[in-house]
Amino acid sequence: MAIKQFTEEEARQRKNARQREYAKKTGYASQQNYIKNNTKAYTFRFTYSKDEDIINKLEITENKLGYIKALIRKDMEENG
Repeated sequence: MAIKQFTEEEARQRKNARQREYAKKTGYASQQNYIKNNTKAYTFRFTYSKDEDIINKLEITENKLGYIKALIRKDMEENG
């Protein structure tokens, strides 16, 4: 019995369909809904030439989000 070969586009479509079905079965869609309704994302860009010290600190920090949150909370306590 020969194995059916798919074009790259057909394979991509089949993969996307499997992923959508998996998302429905596992509740991933509800997780995305939770993220949409209960979280806020911020993005920052740093310049290598001007912010190298910050980049290096963040690179060696394992929990970047926790580190940044702690700094902000400490500042809020000190400055209101």
